[in-house]
Amino acid sequence: MPETAYLIDTMAYVFRSYYAMRSMSAPDGTPINAVFGLGMTLQKLLRDYNPRLAVCCFDAGAKTFRNDMYPDYKANRAAPPEDLIPQFDLCRELAARMGFAVAMTRGYEADDLIATLTGRLRSEGHDVVIVTGDKDLAQLLEPGVQIYNLAKNDWWSDKRMPEKLGVRADQVTDLLALTGDSADNIPGVRGVGPKAATALLAEFGDLGAIYNDLDRVETLPVRGAKGLRKKLEEGRDSALLSRRLVDLDRNAPCDLGVCDMHYQGATTADLDAFAETWGLRRVADKTPRLKDD
Repeated sequence: MPETAYLIDTMAYVFRSYYAMRSMSAPDGTPINAVFGLGMTLQKLLRDYNPRLAVCCFDAGAKTFRNDMYPDYKANRAAPPEDLIPQFDLCRELAARMGFAVAMTRGYEADDLIATLTGRLRSEGHDVVIVTGDKDLAQLLEPGVQIYNLAKNDWWSDKRMPEKLGVRADQVTDLLALTGDSADNIPGVRGVGPKAATALLAEFGDLGAIYNDLDRVETLPVRGAKGLRKKLEEGRDSALLSRRLVDLDRNAPCDLGVCDMHYQGATTADLDAFAETWGLRRVADKTPRLKDD
């Protein structure tokens, strides 16, 4: 029976660890609170679920192909804190030293790599668990794919999407195209909120159908239906752009095959040397080791 694969939205847990953990330093004074917190998070995943297939997915930098489409993409975000910047490389190295496959491709986000690997795994019959708290990844939900929000111990499936976001999983990109996403500076349609967007998608099904029949929008039993039609008409270009921005690339360059994703534990010498250098003994001590090591 094919094994379940865990695809980890690792950058989210790097930032979460940085803000949640007290200040910590390696022997040479390098900040390591995010590194330590990530290590403990990965330990928890290993302890609770013992994954046989696992990949830590990372962003490769702030600029991606989405910035070429829309220079203001994520422009509202401040630069990372100075004491977090040197920890990014250490987080990637820690994940690898702990025995995880690591995925990162310049010009793409971790979300795109997760989308690509999800398709690859599903084509070979594997179930997939996406470890994240990011609603954007809900567009990948389908039978055999779940989201696990490790921080909240909350599981999402395609069947739970109407309860969670008010739409089906296959409508998530259209929902975000209409409402926008302030976290990523995605504009959406000005003046269209979640209630109006979910009502539109319930009636029409998708963004294309809405724009193919704008006249019918005025007849909907939605407050301000006539004004809504005008907003949609004026915001057509913004909606279509937003749709392209939130849609994940399911063919991102990534050379990991299923055989590369098998989690077998850490190589003792490599992890122990890394832990000694960076003051991460507590992480190393509880990390599974290769059986023949």
